[in-house]
Formats: sequence, C-alpha cells, structure tokens
Amino acid sequence: MGARNHVAATGDAMIGAWTVGEQTTEELLAGLPIPAPVIGAHPGVYSPSVDSALLCRAVLGELDRRRLDGRAETTVLELCAGSGIASICAALVGATVTAVDDTAEALAAIDGNATANGVAVTGLLTDVRALPASVTADVVIANPPYIPAPPTASAGHAWDAGDDGRDVLDAIIDALPARVRPGGGVLLVQSDVCGVDQTVHRLDLVGFSAAIVDEVPLAFGPVMASRAEWLEQHGFIAPGQRTERLVVTRAVRDAEV
Repeated sequence: MGARNHVAATGDAMIGAWTVGEQTTEELLAGLPIPAPVIGAHPGVYSPSVDSALLCRAVLGELDRRRLDGRAETTVLELCAGSGIASICAALVGATVTAVDDTAEALAAIDGNATANGVAVTGLLTDVRALPASVTADVVIANPPYIPAPPTASAGHAWDAGDDGRDVLDAIIDALPARVRPGGGVLLVQSDVCGVDQTVHRLDLVGFSAAIVDEVPLAFGPVMASRAEWLEQHGFIAPGQRTERLVVTRAVRDAEV
C-alpha cells in the first residue's frame, strides 16, 4: 500500500518519512465526527496512516447508519488491527469491539491505546485464517496488508501481501460468510493497485453486495515508489504512474448497499 510506509522503530528497517501521507492522515482524522483517538508509538506496530484514517471514517459512518436504522447495539470485529485506532473509534461511540492481530506487539498496542482513550477493546492474538468459529460480529472491518511484493522484498509484515497484493485480502473475504452476522456489513480498505474490481467480484461470490463508498487519491509513498519499476513490469500500474487510489469497499448481506 502506498499508505503502508512506516512502523514504529523496531528491528525492521524504518521506512522513510512521507509528508503528503502524514498531512492527509492528519486532515482525515481531524475531520472525524469525534475527536481523533490518542495513539501511541509502539515498536513493531504499524502507525496510523491514510488507510487507517479512511477506515476510521468508514466505521463511524457505518455505526451512525445502524443507529439511524434503530440498531444501536452493534458488535464490531476488526481484522489486522495494528494499533487498534479504528477499533477504538468504534468503541468510543458505543460499539462492542474485538480487535484481531497476529503479533503480540500489536495486541499490546491495542490494549495500551484503548486504555489511553478510556474504552474497552477485546484483543485476540491469531491469524485471520485461524479465527475461532465463535468469533462473529455485526460489522467486520479490515485494513489488511495489500502491497504486491516481489520475491526479493525485505520483510514488510504490515504491508506485503504476496505477489499480487491479495493474500490477506482474499483470505478475509473468503471467511466473511462465517464471520458476519445476518444483516451485517463489511468495510475493507485497499489500494486500487491490487484490484478493486476483484474485491467486489469476490465479495459477490461469497454472498455480499458491494460498492466503493470512499476513496482518496494519493502519490506513492516510499514503499510503493521503491517498487514502481517492478509494479510496471508486472502490469499493476501504467508506465510512469506514481499515484494510487486508496478505497473503502462496503459490503452487506441481505440488504442494499
């Protein structure tokens, strides 16, 4: 993801500063209908960026929609939760939230950030492909890794997602029928570089009606820029392209989008 450009200082290399991304993130968070959560820096954990802020905006809008429909009691399940910022936004407006990540560092960050914001978020340490059958929710949200990665890519757990950028995204979509409760919904964030139409089609195949509900055009960040030539060679971007769209896909069961 162009937005996936840094983790807090850790054994992994620190990815360089990305001014336009930082500014866009700040603008999106400042525009939320609630004060932006306080999120600390945690070693080894993806720091909130543009895609994180888009998911925050989307989940707050979804919960407001459900309240207007008379569904005030809502459970939220966040997959690939990272710092937990979107989970915390949901909890701040009254949702019951479970946040899933596959690293202990992320779970510690989620717990610490939730405490700092005065809310309860249940953390669950597991891979999205190995969730217990009992883990379900009214609304499932995710900002998963989605950057296509060449075989020679250095470790980028928070952003690399296989040679087509869809390893985690497709695993999440395939699991949704068992995770989303009847009448529930889904919010997924990704770059258009890894195939928005593919996401909508795959959601349709597993029984969800989907549409793009939000997007932000953005210049490539350091990770995407460093792979631009490889992305061109493999047909992910047009020659000379150095921008992407970060999009939010909303999908629902048994209801109109």
